[in-house]
Amino acid sequence: MYHNHSRLPLWLVIAYGCIAMPLSTIGLPLSIYLAPFYAGELGLSLAALGTAMVLARLVDVVVDPVIGIVSDRWRPSVGRRKIWLPIGVAALAIGSWMLFQPGKSGATITYFFMWTTVMYLGFTATKLPYEAWGAELSTDYAERTRIASFRQAFSLIGLVVATVIPALILMQKGNTAADVLSGMSWIILALLPVCAIIAFLVVPDASPAEPKSNESLWRQWRPLWRNGPFRRIALALLVAYIAETARVTITLFFARDAIGVTNIGAVYVYYFVAGLVGVPFWFFLGNRIGKHRALALAFSLLIVFNSAIFFLSRGQEAAFTVLFIAKGLCFGALELLPAAMIADTVDIDAARTRRQRQGLYFAVIGILVKFGQAVGQGLSLNILDFFGYKAAGGNDAAAIHSLSLLYAILPNVLLLIPIWLIWHYPLTAVRHSRLRGALERRDAIAGSPMH
Repeated sequence: MYHNHSRLPLWLVIAYGCIAMPLSTIGLPLSIYLAPFYAGELGLSLAALGTAMVLARLVDVVVDPVIGIVSDRWRPSVGRRKIWLPIGVAALAIGSWMLFQPGKSGATITYFFMWTTVMYLGFTATKLPYEAWGAELSTDYAERTRIASFRQAFSLIGLVVATVIPALILMQKGNTAADVLSGMSWIILALLPVCAIIAFLVVPDASPAEPKSNESLWRQWRPLWRNGPFRRIALALLVAYIAETARVTITLFFARDAIGVTNIGAVYVYYFVAGLVGVPFWFFLGNRIGKHRALALAFSLLIVFNSAIFFLSRGQEAAFTVLFIAKGLCFGALELLPAAMIADTVDIDAARTRRQRQGLYFAVIGILVKFGQAVGQGLSLNILDFFGYKAAGGNDAAAIHSLSLLYAILPNVLLLIPIWLIWHYPLTAVRHSRLRGALERRDAIAGSPMH
């Protein structure tokens, strides 16, 4: 690990951050276009798709702690974090290709579940060690925010790519979600291996391996539960992901049927460009007023903008686009700040246990995020199905009203919980500085620095 207070070279941070670009490029079509394609074009049931997504997430959740613990303890010569890049990328590339290009013969719920599961597992095997790797590049409060900022900037660039390409595809007469997913599968296949190779060859993995231990599984998990700041941010993220995933999953339906947006892909381009523009602001604000208060502000603004969207009527596409861009300015905060906050909470564990278990901590967050995403996806799709909403179109006024309530009001109510939790978050910059100082003094006295 680089010295505690050193600023990492720009080239190294860029090399590390670049792999976030293809990872986010995969995530957007999965959230926005997958359900409309499999339900609207291939005829699968919305309820069945929602259930299959939940089950695939649950399989993935079981694997998360295994990958987290193994990535903490495995000692390959190439590095305990970067060794997962080729493993995860291979599974992720194959799974996304099969899921995005099923063909007519592959349009079964079993096929959907199988390749969704493979893709989720590949995503976990790539992203979980990758985030732990980034958290170990520095122990400094502000530098961790800088690392997360670059990673989020690349993530947003990937999201811009994932919106520009669908927008261009949908501009062609007759093209549908099937054409979008097919085009995106080729983009992912081109970007993912290249960025993974750059990170693998350029970024060092010099973090200390977890020493051998005979601790029971309970003894490994107990310090996480005792870690108050970690427990607070983890619960906040769980509820926030349920709320936002429920909203994102039905965005295409809401934009098309409630507002009359003809090309949601073009709107998403503006959204993610705004998010990219907002990253420097959230980086500055997080270091100025604290990461937790900046994140609480971002969630509060989301409630305001989504509430305004609820009162729009069909045909107000311009107003919807403006409010969507305003939401995009908040997007940069939603992964940048939590990732840096989680990295800080691991130092509490290090002070108590003398271990560096970034992998386990990010695995727990991964479990909660995926559970939240699964609940959000399953909840919104099953509620829509219950109220008689038809993915292919032709809905009555009651179904559209139910869609609008589900898109704006229910998620907003849920977001009040993480706002309260995060506002009272105790691990400030001052307290973290004292914690790091105590760790450094202890390591100096022991004569064997942890980093």
